[in-house]
Amino acid sequence: MSVCLRYAYSREDALEILNDSFMKVFEHIRTFDESKPFKSWFRRIMVNTALDYYRANKKYRINTPLEEIDPDSGQLADEPVALDSEDILGLFDRIPDIYRVTFNLYEVEGYTHDEIAGMLDISPGTSRANLSRAKKMLRGLYLAKKANERHEAV
Repeated sequence: MSVCLRYAYSREDALEILNDSFMKVFEHIRTFDESKPFKSWFRRIMVNTALDYYRANKKYRINTPLEEIDPDSGQLADEPVALDSEDILGLFDRIPDIYRVTFNLYEVEGYTHDEIAGMLDISPGTSRANLSRAKKMLRGLYLAKKANERHEAV
């Protein structure tokens, strides 16, 4: 479920991706090579299912314009904000889908920009730009959360 949540826009979408992944596993279990780890095979199916879901539904998503997210360019202060997994997923939900997918594929799954470009039908340069923008937005959202927590503490 954690893999699906990183790629999905909502918990319901993640459940749908997870369900579709299990269906694919059951349909193709005969093709599984038992000399290789099952976990990595299953993870690959989940990531591919999530990408299929993203491509099929991207036209229905309304993205937040870049101008509305102000990624503060200041340096991180000395004391970090404690974020739990739900806070982190909440930050991911606030960035555009293409940035979230690119970030996950590159930083979490370990794909190269050339591989990501092939998966998402974009150029490698666009993949690099999307990753950079995702990091910048996440940094800005993190700093905004940090500033908000400081104001609440006062």
